[in-house]
Amino acid sequence: MTLPHSLIRITYLVVLIGFLVCMSLYAQEQTVGLFVYDSSAHDGYNLFGSIRSNVTYLMDMYGRQVHSWQVDYPPGNSVYLLENGHLLRPSRPVNGGGGLIQEIDWDGTILWEYTYFDSTVRQHHDIEPMPNGNVLLLAWEYKTLEEAVAAGRDTSLLNDSTLWPEHVIEVEPNGATGGNIVWEWHLWDHLIQDYDPIKNNYGVVADHAELVNINWVLNFNADWIHANAIEYNAELDQIIICSRNLSEFWVIDHSTSTAEAAGHTGGNSGMGGDILFRWGNPQVYDAGSEVDQRLFLQHDAQWIEPGCPGEGNFLVFNNGGQSVLYSTVDEIESPVDAGGQYPPPTPGTPHGPTQASWVYVADPPGGFYSSNISGAQQLANGNTLICAGAGGRFFEVTPTFEIVWEYINPATTAGPVPQGVVPGNNSVFRCNRYLADYPGLLGRDLTPESTLETYPITISGTTEYPSNPSEVDSQVVILSTIKSDSGLATVTVMIDVGAGYQAFPMFDDGLHMDGSANDSLFGALLGSLEPGEVTYYIVALDDSSNTVNDPYNSPSIVYRFTVDSGCCNGDGLRGNVDYVLPDEINIADLTYLVAYLFTGGSEPPCMEEGDVDGNDEINIADLTYLVSYLFTGGPAPVACP
Repeated sequence: MTLPHSLIRITYLVVLIGFLVCMSLYAQEQTVGLFVYDSSAHDGYNLFGSIRSNVTYLMDMYGRQVHSWQVDYPPGNSVYLLENGHLLRPSRPVNGGGGLIQEIDWDGTILWEYTYFDSTVRQHHDIEPMPNGNVLLLAWEYKTLEEAVAAGRDTSLLNDSTLWPEHVIEVEPNGATGGNIVWEWHLWDHLIQDYDPIKNNYGVVADHAELVNINWVLNFNADWIHANAIEYNAELDQIIICSRNLSEFWVIDHSTSTAEAAGHTGGNSGMGGDILFRWGNPQVYDAGSEVDQRLFLQHDAQWIEPGCPGEGNFLVFNNGGQSVLYSTVDEIESPVDAGGQYPPPTPGTPHGPTQASWVYVADPPGGFYSSNISGAQQLANGNTLICAGAGGRFFEVTPTFEIVWEYINPATTAGPVPQGVVPGNNSVFRCNRYLADYPGLLGRDLTPESTLETYPITISGTTEYPSNPSEVDSQVVILSTIKSDSGLATVTVMIDVGAGYQAFPMFDDGLHMDGSANDSLFGALLGSLEPGEVTYYIVALDDSSNTVNDPYNSPSIVYRFTVDSGCCNGDGLRGNVDYVLPDEINIADLTYLVAYLFTGGSEPPCMEEGDVDGNDEINIADLTYLVSYLFTGGPAPVACP
């Protein structure tokens, strides 16, 4: 590693850092933001919106905002990033649910909105974008006392004189504010009761696991089912509906027509709109007792996505409650066959399997509990991202329960809180992670801004340049935008290339690849680096003796990058003979190659780049190849390496 500063300066900085470490003893206790970030976490971007906030955030793995959308209403309740980069979210124009669906472009313009909210229906909790561009809405519908009695409801199980059971509609967007309902399903068409033989839906509950017992209740509220999630599986053409109050989830057939969905035949399953599969609490269909219950007030039942371990299985956030006062995340093996069919249970016996195949539980169990909302996502590396929604806590666990990433949401109803303040009203319905190559993120500006939580010193956009350096790069620089109302005394970057941290001052003088002097962009020139992993963090001291690190809890959490050994490491085409980065092939490379071959010029910094045709030697054939590519439409150079 070539040191660009004198030993005297380094010695001074080491002493200074010792002072800063002592100063850090007086830093605020961490209450929000990033707590854990291990290199085995699955990198990506995290999308979430606080339940009572009008802002939806897209954050990087260091807890830095890279984008946000602000609208007029809080979410109601899920948020999705579509493959076109638009945000899809239900909104809550009034308390008590959703009702307004909005599609918002990257820049915050509302492109489409659809209202499903009046005196008889209301979207609530969740929606589901579909591959065909339509949207599934989970919604309540109004039933009078007379309708409830006619359906066989025991009136002693009603607090109110109404019921609001669930239904699902599929909406095709039409114009800026319209939509066509192209498919619908109503729970009211799939009921059973053994209370009153002269009313509708009378039968033996245990003989009809495909129907819902209108008289099995957790409480006497009009919101009898309290569904909280809807999920669509395009391969199976099936839908999951998650019922909190019944502590189970259902699978229904979407391949039906609306007419078939109202009956008991038709569709790929041949069962119309009846329940194909249900799991979690067989008591509700008289197929077990309390000891057979596996789910407790759960949320976010879903299929594990293709490409992830366990794909096609079910994943659910099992909130707990009733007799189980802790939360778990459960994976359940799906018994579906290749034709999308589920084995029917014997009357009086539950749908299998009898147990979850994997269960995340904290040690001790009570250390992980979210009484409501919440969700989970299986990641491609086998880890699971968990949103303990009530406390705004997101964390990623390995299959063996190791926490490798953890973040607590600082955003509240009143906005983000300062570090050191315990947030209130920071609950989050769900957090979803999107990989950097997700189509909706390609070509977007994802430059990191500052963290959501506030500090006396604001540090944002910390990065290294080049982003993927190799040992032939003569100069690597660390850049960061740093501001303080009190004025900055010193800014230092701590670098470890494998032999312990060294201190380098950062400057805002326009001479360290830091833009212009006094523009708040600080730079530190590191020189060339040896191959291997490099970790670093920044320490800033202002004139009021405030010290802030970036990342905040460094050196427990640090920024990292890898210096490649040599050059031509699969990062593009050969032909960048002068090895000027960022990689670009132009006439300067041709001139460099001519000088090397014929006039005693220097050899290419990366010899593989000069071997344009990839035959392991540099000669006039490479020159001819490069001329043809640049000027006569010849073939592109061979790819590295």
